[in-house]
Amino acid sequence: MKKLSLVVFDVDGTLMKVVSSWQFLHEQLGTWDRGKQYAEQFFRGAITYEDWARLDASLWRGLKLERVRQIVDSIPYTIGAQDVIAALRRNGFKVVLLSAGLSPVTERIEREIEVDGSLANELKVENGLLTGEVKVNVSVDNKDKVLLRMLKKFNLGMDECAAVGDDETLIPLFENVSFSIAFNPRSEAVEEQADVVVKGDDLREVLPYLLG
Repeated sequence: MKKLSLVVFDVDGTLMKVVSSWQFLHEQLGTWDRGKQYAEQFFRGAITYEDWARLDASLWRGLKLERVRQIVDSIPYTIGAQDVIAALRRNGFKVVLLSAGLSPVTERIEREIEVDGSLANELKVENGLLTGEVKVNVSVDNKDKVLLRMLKKFNLGMDECAAVGDDETLIPLFENVSFSIAFNPRSEAVEEQADVVVKGDDLREVLPYLLG
């Protein structure tokens, strides 16, 4: 095994104390009734992930970006999240965020805690207002391919990466990176694919496994 040089983190449910930034935004904006219907359609296999994202985003057409940022800024970090990222970067690791959630969340983390890169799904904006459209960069099953593209920037391979996350979107990553940690995994499938399982409220529990 090559020496680990980069750690990729899931965001919703891992760095942030929220199951889904999409759902959190719906709940705060009073659009969850419709949003829940779209979620059910996706999980039933009636629509694609891209369709689901577009339908969700369409409910927020005309909303001020500033309002979205206010809501996103109210999401609490998981205990120890800032410390974990700071400790990894102090020890020479690159830290990358990869989220099937929303880019205002990853942008907030980039603003408040220094990281080396991030990618999430972008709500399109014109003149400070959401257009109701979305650019899907990260879906439920492509995190491995997305990371592969990001790694070119760092001249690293999958065998030099570790991944930390909690849900099924991490499974393609867990299957391809050198080392994987399921942090409070949401299903047995995630738990089974991980090298290590960490359960608890404090993300700092993952550090001994990453720093060795």
